[in-house]
Amino acid sequence: MIHADRPPEELGHLTGFLLSFLGRRSAANFAAILEPHGFHPRDFGVLTVIARRPGMTQQELATMSNVDRSSMVALLDDFEVRGLAERRSHPGDRRKRTIHLTDKGEKTLRELQGEARRAGQEFFGRLDEGERKELQRLLRKLAGFED
Repeated sequence: MIHADRPPEELGHLTGFLLSFLGRRSAANFAAILEPHGFHPRDFGVLTVIARRPGMTQQELATMSNVDRSSMVALLDDFEVRGLAERRSHPGDRRKRTIHLTDKGEKTLRELQGEARRAGQEFFGRLDEGERKELQRLLRKLAGFED
């Protein structure tokens, strides 16, 4: 399924092309896995950030998640309607709202993370554990997380 197609051999030596090709394929696969659950990869990302940093303001969440503010408002409205997250009064500023996952949101995120792990195991199945760790290390370095 995931490894059924590959780029033309003539392009297989171009690192940037391979990263782009694999990134598009990985993103499409991840979106397809989340879709039956009623989620988009952006939703997964925002839920993950909220879980790791409960109590962020909407503005902080929008900036950190790289989601524009108006889209963030709509996304959080949807999360609230679905019972996944809630806005609370900011303890230091009545004008601000903080964002927290509900128990249902935490349970849902754990289920989605399980789906993400299974997708990752399938996608990276050609690599042994050491190769996966090295790839993760290299990608983090390229993304600026490590020197």
